[in-house]
Amino acid sequence: MIGKRQIFIRFSGCNIDCKYCDTEDSKLGGIGKYYSYGELNDIVQSLMTPDVHSLEITGGEPLLHSEYIREFLSTYPYTAMLETNATLPDNLSSLTDVIDIVSMDIKLPEHFNSEDEWNDVYKNELKSIRVMEEANIKYYIKIVVSQTTSIKIIEDILNDLRGIVSSSVEVVIQPVSPMSLWQSKENLFVLSEIVGKYFKVSVIPQIHKYMEIE
Repeated sequence: MIGKRQIFIRFSGCNIDCKYCDTEDSKLGGIGKYYSYGELNDIVQSLMTPDVHSLEITGGEPLLHSEYIREFLSTYPYTAMLETNATLPDNLSSLTDVIDIVSMDIKLPEHFNSEDEWNDVYKNELKSIRVMEEANIKYYIKIVVSQTTSIKIIEDILNDLRGIVSSSVEVVIQPVSPMSLWQSKENLFVLSEIVGKYFKVSVIPQIHKYMEIE
């Protein structure tokens, strides 16, 4: 949530292996510490300030822990934002009544080692979007891009999205960090123009990296 103060709850473990992951350590399962619901609430309360907007539920992939998340937010109904790779639509469906907003990814073929791997991920992401639409939950779509991202693949994805996504949904184009990797930023403007034909669009870098905040 850009510009808003949040308390991050980061879960470990991930079910996919993206080349552009910005939390490599969190991809591993079995790291970190287990907290009871009450212990976690005590920590949240110790961090709470008047300007906190919401909890950010992130990872790794938090939907691997959907039962825990559901029980915690059912017991302690904070305003909560879920950040997810959107590849576990059934798990996502179980949280639609306890989550207020969802930041969901659309991955690109360049994020994976094979086209088949990407195809499986993409199909589940489209299913997750349908879950959000049917539940009428606020969400936005994030696409991590590079200076070599294919214009055609973005156009193909947009054609798929136009059939299922409400026109009010925003698509966030996020340039892969660090920005020093970008010899030219022309592709960002081209991609923004293409997305903007159909959806609200923003180009937003990884703010936590820019601000050097973990």
